[in-house]
Amino acid sequence: MAPELLGRLDRWLAANRPDYYARLLPDATETALAAFEARFSLELPQDFRDLHEWRNGQEATCSASVYENRMFSSLEEIAATKELLDDMIGADFEDPRWWRRGWIPFLASGGGEHLCVDVTAEDGGQPGQLVKFWHDWDDRSVKYTSLERWLEAIVRSMENGTLELS
Repeated sequence: MAPELLGRLDRWLAANRPDYYARLLPDATETALAAFEARFSLELPQDFRDLHEWRNGQEATCSASVYENRMFSSLEEIAATKELLDDMIGADFEDPRWWRRGWIPFLASGGGEHLCVDVTAEDGGQPGQLVKFWHDWDDRSVKYTSLERWLEAIVRSMENGTLELS
């Protein structure tokens, strides 16, 4: 991900949402990112690493959203959510297409809706695409082709005044 793009995000949040900005967590370490990869036997896309090396999500007690009605999850929150959802794969009560091990839920609504980085694209598309997951809807549509494209859209909407926060 372009450092310039993360710089624009950082400057805009600091200037326009200082209360939210103050509740962002420090960067994730390389050790923490490698441990996440090892825990789930996957390779994180560089854009995901760059985003979490900038900031490791927001404080768990902060309910302010960064995009639509979703909060920016820390690696710890992502791991807990991913483990829970991964464990549901193949359960008798769930369609096996309901959740994929290759999805990383990095934004969360707090009500079962996530925006996920799809690292394997096993259902088609391209690795790194962002998939919308809502626990009780069948739609698993691709929202953006990459995390960088998503961030470009968010930063552009912040800078031109069209960002809508729920």
